[in-house]
Amino acid sequence: MDKQKLLFQNLKRIKDYWANEVTNSLKPSTDLIWSNYEENYKLLQGKLRTPEEQEAFKNIQDEIIKGVLHSILVMIDGGDALADDIRIDIIDEETRESLKENIALHEEFVSYLLDVE
Repeated sequence: MDKQKLLFQNLKRIKDYWANEVTNSLKPSTDLIWSNYEENYKLLQGKLRTPEEQEAFKNIQDEIIKGVLHSILVMIDGGDALADDIRIDIIDEETRESLKENIALHEEFVSYLLDVE
């Protein structure tokens, strides 16, 4: 479970980074050159001004990212339609061990988040 925990920690770090990055982009002074949707951010900057509104937006972003990560892990676990055509795995390159052996990554990831958030 140690390798899975490292995976979960990194997925959480990625989730937190993007939820924060998108929320920080609501500040009018933010450089949005990285985004393909600069005008959309500018529109939201004019609408989501209070700390409460921005926190609500951040919570929604966090939830969406969690859902996407969970869905990807379900796919890796073989729990969606892709499994009818191809089975995929996450393998430790050094040991050639599967990170999904004897574990449902998507379920354990949710449990991990419940423990740490």
